[in-house]
Amino acid sequence: MWPSSGRAASPAVRTRAVSHAMTAADFSDKWNGLKPAERRLTGIKSAELPDPAAEAQAIALAIREALETSGRTAALVTPDRLLAQRVSALLRRWGIDADDSAGRALSQLPPGTLLLAIASAAAEDLAPVALLALLKHPLVGGEGEARRKWVDDVRVLDRALRGPRPASGLEGLDEHFARQEKEVRGCVKAWQRIRPHLGKLEGLKFAVTLSDLASGIAGAAKQLAGDRVWAGLDGRSAADLFARIQSLPDSDLAIASEDAVPIIGQLLDGIRIRPPYGGHPRVFIWGLLEARLQQADLMILGGLNEGVWPSLPSPDPWLAPRIRANLGLPNLEFRVGLSAHDFASALGAPHVRITRARRDSRSPTIASRLWLRLQAMTGGLVRDTRLERLALALDDPGAPRPVDRPAPKPPREQRPTKISVTSVDRLKADPFAFYAQAVLGLRRLDPVDADHSAAWKGTAVHEVLEAWLRDEGCDPAKLVDRARSLLASETIHPMLRALWQPRLMEAIRWIEEQEVTNQALGRLPIAAEKRGEVKLDGVLLHGKADRIDRLPDGALAIVDYKTGKAPAQKAVEAGFSLQLGLLGLIAEAGGFEGISGHARTHEYWSLSKYGDQFGKCVRPDKKMGPDGFLEHAHRNFSEAARKWLTGVEPFTAKLNPAYAPYGDYDQLMRLEEWYGRK
Repeated sequence: MWPSSGRAASPAVRTRAVSHAMTAADFSDKWNGLKPAERRLTGIKSAELPDPAAEAQAIALAIREALETSGRTAALVTPDRLLAQRVSALLRRWGIDADDSAGRALSQLPPGTLLLAIASAAAEDLAPVALLALLKHPLVGGEGEARRKWVDDVRVLDRALRGPRPASGLEGLDEHFARQEKEVRGCVKAWQRIRPHLGKLEGLKFAVTLSDLASGIAGAAKQLAGDRVWAGLDGRSAADLFARIQSLPDSDLAIASEDAVPIIGQLLDGIRIRPPYGGHPRVFIWGLLEARLQQADLMILGGLNEGVWPSLPSPDPWLAPRIRANLGLPNLEFRVGLSAHDFASALGAPHVRITRARRDSRSPTIASRLWLRLQAMTGGLVRDTRLERLALALDDPGAPRPVDRPAPKPPREQRPTKISVTSVDRLKADPFAFYAQAVLGLRRLDPVDADHSAAWKGTAVHEVLEAWLRDEGCDPAKLVDRARSLLASETIHPMLRALWQPRLMEAIRWIEEQEVTNQALGRLPIAAEKRGEVKLDGVLLHGKADRIDRLPDGALAIVDYKTGKAPAQKAVEAGFSLQLGLLGLIAEAGGFEGISGHARTHEYWSLSKYGDQFGKCVRPDKKMGPDGFLEHAHRNFSEAARKWLTGVEPFTAKLNPAYAPYGDYDQLMRLEEWYGRK
């Protein structure tokens, strides 16, 4: 019986009001005849928040306020485990560890996440994301100074694994880090220190039974984390689980490697871990079952949305509703009534708050039928507006104050005196981006396990053409085989190979034809990927020419390969796309060691599609003439150098946005806050 009086009970008038609210639909019309006093739900307030995060914040604040009264207890009752976890996390900001009756799944605790990370890394054959997740796990790498050195090595490997995925397995990683040593110093030594700890992972991909898989994961965990993985209550629970897996009669069940992670994850999910001594003595988080026999001074009923409380009936995959009825089994809606019973019982606490969020992570929500019944009978529940406002104001940063267009102005001694030919366009079009790169030393990092980007394709093609000139002397007959060896690499995704191969091979054949024509005219290649430098206007200008040819009359031709479209002539005339002209100035000054001569020809060899063919030779100096083209490049470079490198001009963001297509530093300059604002 629900007591109608006593220190821990609600007033008797509320008992009758709740009974009226939860009456059967056939009798709900009698609400019209109830007196206002019989509809009153004194002690019950509602709070309606815009989203689940705000709802969790409101609940945490209500619990925090309840603890200000000595001896007062507070409990959150909800079937929504995500909401319970949010509230628990928010309470920890005040040092309150709520006593959660459901505990936490072993898959969410350190030993469980380590075992899952091992299974994932083995199943994905040491793919970068899975490998780094494993190496960065807090249980891996020892403790104290050993852990610090381990993390330092992992950070080096993190940088080396940026970009497209390397070949699979330990051997593939060996080759990848050897290639990356030039870009990321120390990655080979860091890998040599970490590699011995990963030996048992390679054997896991050959495990064919659940027993073998459990044994392999346990051995790899021991190799990586020692005994720490089995320490504590959660570690002992994981050890017991894996021991049971290996001893069960059906543990010889054969499984595929891709099934290992979901199987281990489901087994770990089935084990809930509660702290042996509970949490805060006056703060509780209960499910509906636990709340039936317990009560607190303040009961907060959270997640009052349809589909959450009550939950949607789960369909029976075996028995139709009619068959269930004939067998005397409860119908599928039975638990809806049970949820209503739990809700009515929880309303008997001295003080009650009911909360809901107006939308979830996907869409607007519908208020629970239980919430709507209380609203309909009372004509509108009393709103706890103070709690709603506090929840929204607690972490509110205030009114936004957008920044102005950044224009840093460092002193002359902090400005660079060295610039590459490819950075001059950035300096003129977006001085702030140049400032961030050259003065602040910031570089964009590729994502780990990234797709093959346009930049990667360009680098790969440049390497092929460089090796073709260096090893075969630009023999046209050997170029196609070089390109095919690039596409045969196992690091290239099959989808990329299928889409890129026809385009690339057609462009490669165009280069082959171009080379046959050039050599027939007496034009011979003399250098590839040649670095050079020259001092102009007090600034050291340096760059790398993709290719330099010697023309029949002894003059030089500067060639730049482009996997995309060549720069438009309009951009060249506007003083941008100066790369070829600046390389010509370096060549004119003898800046390429061992190469001298007049730079008479400047060409872009574009491998992109023009019309119905791939490949085209674009001459940006054709309209101005070679000498005019070089003079144009020199004039524009001198103007930029006097302003920003040897002068005191501020590095204004997006000065010429039409010629600043890259957004690597847009977030740093907070572009969206000021761009286009009057």
